[in-house]
Amino acid sequence: MSEIGDRIYQLRTERAPRLTQRELAERAGVSIDLVQKLEQHRKATAKITTLQALANALDVDLAAVVSKPTHLQTLPDDGGGLLELRRALTPVVDDQGEPMTPADLRAALAEAWAGYWRGDYDLLGAILPGMIASAHGPGTDDALAEACQIAACTLVHLGHSDLSLLAAQRGLRHVADPLLRAAIVGTHAWILLNQGRPSDAAAIAVREADEMEPRRKAAPAAVSLWGNLLVTAATAAARDGDDSEAQDLLAVAHGAAARLGEDRNDYQTAFGTSQVAMQRVDVAVVAGDYPRALDAAARMPRGGSLPLAAHARHRSDVAHAHARLGHAGQAEAILLEVETAAPRWMRYQVFPRSIVAELLSQRRPSSALRGLARRLDVR
Repeated sequence: MSEIGDRIYQLRTERAPRLTQRELAERAGVSIDLVQKLEQHRKATAKITTLQALANALDVDLAAVVSKPTHLQTLPDDGGGLLELRRALTPVVDDQGEPMTPADLRAALAEAWAGYWRGDYDLLGAILPGMIASAHGPGTDDALAEACQIAACTLVHLGHSDLSLLAAQRGLRHVADPLLRAAIVGTHAWILLNQGRPSDAAAIAVREADEMEPRRKAAPAAVSLWGNLLVTAATAAARDGDDSEAQDLLAVAHGAAARLGEDRNDYQTAFGTSQVAMQRVDVAVVAGDYPRALDAAARMPRGGSLPLAAHARHRSDVAHAHARLGHAGQAEAILLEVETAAPRWMRYQVFPRSIVAELLSQRRPSSALRGLARRLDVR
């Protein structure tokens, strides 16, 4: 993992004309002291909104600043991989594969989603190209749209946000089921968020939520997909610096969750009281209000049913809050817990690795923390 400060220095000095530290700080609206501390490794990381501001000032994606992995760690032996996925999503010639039956496509989609939620991106790199190429014929539009959605989600984690956006947009062109469309719009908004476009992400999530707002007797799945759009919009508003709007959206989402009375996972889109609690923590972390984040985490419903990747991200948020409040032991314990529960997910994620780097710089590291750093390739 490249040091964030090294990446900022490289991006700042290799552009023409090069930027001074002061010019970068002024462009990003941050202090020159922060830029200096990052580049001199006296500070390992910063708030998400600060890193995004620095990325915007450097005219790059956030992935370029945090050095997000952009490759699969294991190349498939029998075809597939990122190059084949790019070809499947952006075909130049008509190279459709042998069509799969709707039943076979559903089975393949179930396998792909299971791989996604446990963070097995190597598996997805192997199977998604063939699925996308073979999803054609009568009754397969929604299956193709869903395969494109899985590809879009995977590509975000691998740092390929532009290709991810193309995948989501292709999925939206093919989707017929209105609830699946709502799920893919949520993915589309999340991709824009990862591109450093929070206002655009909030706009499309709110617009879709307004268009599909469920009536009093609407099916639970419709309420669930609507609620997910609301928490997505809240996350985007927080990253756009509007904590008040984020809180208002979460309040409406909480009402939708209470209306459901249970955690649901319709169209591979989790929503319920657990999801709202998770996003309350995330919004507080983005705002830099770490005591509020831990208070929200304490209100997470017992026995909630967040998917593994979502639970791992939530626990990473909690670890980050503890680290920022000086609770190094608690942060370390949570990160080790996340590694045990979701090892595949963790090795591709910048966020928990940046927390490890911060803990290494804060104190004399324990042997357990040094071991975790070695396994994650954190200096």
